[in-house]
Amino acid sequence: MSLLEDDMVSTTFNNLNPAKKAKISQALLTEFSSHPLPDSQVSRIIKTAGIARGAFYKYFDDLQDAYRYTYQRAIKYIHSGPVDETSEMLTAEQYLKQVTDFVEAVDDSQYCGLLKMHITKNENLLRNWNEDNQQAESLMNQEPLIWANAVLAHETIKLVLLNPSEKKSLLDRYFQAIQKLTKKEL
Repeated sequence: MSLLEDDMVSTTFNNLNPAKKAKISQALLTEFSSHPLPDSQVSRIIKTAGIARGAFYKYFDDLQDAYRYTYQRAIKYIHSGPVDETSEMLTAEQYLKQVTDFVEAVDDSQYCGLLKMHITKNENLLRNWNEDNQQAESLMNQEPLIWANAVLAHETIKLVLLNPSEKKSLLDRYFQAIQKLTKKEL
């Protein structure tokens, strides 16, 4: 279970007028889509957003806090469609549809650059986030086949984002593997 984005920022930020909040959010997205977290700079964010450095620190504890807010907004947006989070085994076709829908939602969103930067540069830096640990614990409590699909689905998504020209072959390969996992005789 992930944290709500409103829990990651100050009340002051949550109470900003929508236009100012959107401008700051866009500045964060631009920065974190263009630079890995260790190379990101508050100075670029505040210049793009047109805010003072002190205001940035009133809204966020630090760059990692601002990154977490931005990443969670992206995930919330991309998962805004129907997502079946059941603990029941689905059919191979249902799993393929979920992965395909996710990849297409990323491709069609303003968050594509952020997610690519996340999986190539930032993901391993942020392994200690509570929500990551909670998700790992949740997966460990699933049946082995559901766990295997989750691992395979996430890896397929990463590979598709990193190799968009291989999207069809990667999704086909995922489907072949998941067909074997979802067979009843296993």
